[in-house]
Amino acid sequence: MLRLGGASAAGILLAACGKQAGVEENNNIRAVGVVPEAEGLSNVEVTDIVLLRTAASLEYNAIDTYDAALGLGVFTGAFAAAGDIAQRLRDDHRGHAAAINGLISQLGGEPFTCGNPRLNEIYIAPALALITDADNENPALDVVVLAHALENLAAQTYQSVVTLLTDKALRQAAMGIGQDEARHAAVLAQALNPGLAGVLASIDATTNKPNVAAVPGAFGPLTPISVTVGPLNADGTRNTLMLETPSLNSLAYPDVTCA
Repeated sequence: MLRLGGASAAGILLAACGKQAGVEENNNIRAVGVVPEAEGLSNVEVTDIVLLRTAASLEYNAIDTYDAALGLGVFTGAFAAAGDIAQRLRDDHRGHAAAINGLISQLGGEPFTCGNPRLNEIYIAPALALITDADNENPALDVVVLAHALENLAAQTYQSVVTLLTDKALRQAAMGIGQDEARHAAVLAQALNPGLAGVLASIDATTNKPNVAAVPGAFGPLTPISVTVGPLNADGTRNTLMLETPSLNSLAYPDVTCA
């Protein structure tokens, strides 16, 4: 029978609780009575420059998405005109990005010249993967659906940014670009739901869901944007993504760079 004396037991307890000779300390290994130093979060401030860099990042998200859509070669037949619209809207976003980055430079900040990496990871890349799936029967329509959602996302972002910017001139510039984004969304809404029936908000009698509308409400909404794209799943449904305006974890802080 194995027996431990008092001295042996005490030695084991001390070895578990204290430092041991020749053993390198590791914060991943917890010892009784030893509290590792806490690693604090980096201090970041949401400044006008950060807000403008974030707005610029969304412009590049839109530019990249339109470029990807045009590269798919799906704008043919009934969607031929959509290709011309996509080029025009992409060029508008290029102008917006240049204007925003000009303001950033005037403030002494570093311009942001690529898409928002967080939004690309959780929204745009998954959506494009669904749209380009070999089993998707209507990628052209889905591209327009995604573009409409991104235009609404941009409009909502500028609407949010206006309330946070501290400089009056910057707020004015943001409002002007935000209006353009809302107009873009209205144009694409008419492509998806044309005619007078697609101007004001309405409900689909079959699905009981809101129809796409050029003017969805008296005021610009700040709610998540639903995007349903891609092929049918085994149960007959399609994948839906919920797009939201940038949060604190997706702002273009000074340490966020374009690789």
